[in-house]
Amino acid sequence: MNKFIAAGLVSAFMCVGAAVAEKPSPEPSIKDLDVLIGKWRYVDQSTDLAGFDYREEGETECQYALGGKYIRCEGSGVYNGKSRVFVEYINYNQFTEEFQRVGFFENHPAHARFTLQISEDGKRIEQRGAPMDQRDGSVTRNWGVITFIDDDHYNWDVHVNTSTEAADYWPRKFISTFERVTDE
Repeated sequence: MNKFIAAGLVSAFMCVGAAVAEKPSPEPSIKDLDVLIGKWRYVDQSTDLAGFDYREEGETECQYALGGKYIRCEGSGVYNGKSRVFVEYINYNQFTEEFQRVGFFENHPAHARFTLQISEDGKRIEQRGAPMDQRDGSVTRNWGVITFIDDDHYNWDVHVNTSTEAADYWPRKFISTFERVTDE
């Protein structure tokens, strides 16, 4: 083979390799949160820093909705002998280039709004909540971290800052554990 042809082929392969290496990462999509899809059993409980005793047990089921553009999670739980239901929607907003979560709760008149950041490996989801007015006149801000232990278990640590506290004080006030419910 002519050495000029061989050199040309090597150069062509190097250019193809470089083009593949420089291929941009795919645009984020709701499919990046595929790990949430399914039925989950959860326990949500307060820490000593919450200032009150709270423990809720229940189930939630997450599935794609609205043409596959959202994940809809519908759940119910029991706390202090009372039951409650809730619905949450999660999407990827291409205009703001962020994941968003909005929750509606039977036991609270305001809805919760969060922006989410997902780690590169998809095993950690950090959520920052918009300020929420509370019954006592205070305003709370919420920062949660979801950490997947494996595909069937995750923990959700919730840090809450109340308007009556220092702005940089973010104690972990709630811990939730989730376990995938499998058909037996």
